[in-house]
Amino acid sequence: MIMNLKITQVQTATNQEWDEIWKNCDYATYFHSREWAETWQHYTQGKLQPEPKLVKFSDGQQALLPLSSQKVLKGLIRSYVSSPAGTFGGWLSRDDLSINHTNLISRFLIDLGDIQWRLNPYSTLSDKVLGGNLKQDVTDVIDLQIGFDLLCKKWHKNSSSLLRKIRKATREGVSIKIASSLEEWQTYYKIYQSSLERWGGKETSKYEWYLFDLMFQLHSPNIKLWLAVYQDHIISGALCFYSKIHVVYWHGAALSEHFDLRPVNLLMYEIIKHSCQESYHWFDFNPSGGHEGVKAFKKSFGTQELACPMVASGFLRKIKNTVLRQK
Repeated sequence: MIMNLKITQVQTATNQEWDEIWKNCDYATYFHSREWAETWQHYTQGKLQPEPKLVKFSDGQQALLPLSSQKVLKGLIRSYVSSPAGTFGGWLSRDDLSINHTNLISRFLIDLGDIQWRLNPYSTLSDKVLGGNLKQDVTDVIDLQIGFDLLCKKWHKNSSSLLRKIRKATREGVSIKIASSLEEWQTYYKIYQSSLERWGGKETSKYEWYLFDLMFQLHSPNIKLWLAVYQDHIISGALCFYSKIHVVYWHGAALSEHFDLRPVNLLMYEIIKHSCQESYHWFDFNPSGGHEGVKAFKKSFGTQELACPMVASGFLRKIKNTVLRQK
């Protein structure tokens, strides 16, 4: 243990430093990327600004914090998010960090004054965060290292109904493709709008077309919109993000009139198969937002839970808690 370890410098990270550290960090997710932060910068029309920090330690190790910030209370307070939209945040590094390093980083983040930070379940030291108020949450994931054939055997053993649904979708003529045109993205967004109407305000988030258009315009290899097609019509889709060894299913929508064809089951099957073929380590369904039906769907794929609690620390949280106590 290095008893006198300390942070010697915190400076603004360059775009090159951010990209290189993100690309080479084994526990990085897409949500840690500059691409994700800048997408939200544009989507919020500059209200949310990327503010990456490069942290240097007295032993020569370094870590990158992919922060974004916004001014609130008429500019009196600067509020930080470790990653936009409540996604996985925290540090990235090409170096082998110890708990001493991550304790110092955690304290630095919490001392920023006001921060929202979902802990990264793929960083083995994230659960050792010091201080802050933790709101417990989990994400459902599949470890892909066993290979697709063994995954299918597990599904057959533990959830034979899942494979029946997948076979039904194939038998009925549902096919899977990756969106390539703006028109296909626009069609997916229309399906999402119909899903919002069906959910009747119970959704945990709501996004405008502009966000999806921004993602399409990137033409990024890290973004894939998977589509289920039936009789030449798109009936379902799943938006997935890719990093070094991690694939995450971030957004999905389907037409209710075609639920009986089981397109979403086939979508997940093909996306997971592709992820195995491309040697990714993790397929992540993302947290379920308290929706039990969504949770059950994910569990049908034999997922395991990884903890990803939220840290809510700072002045704005104190104001909110004071107001709640007064009601």
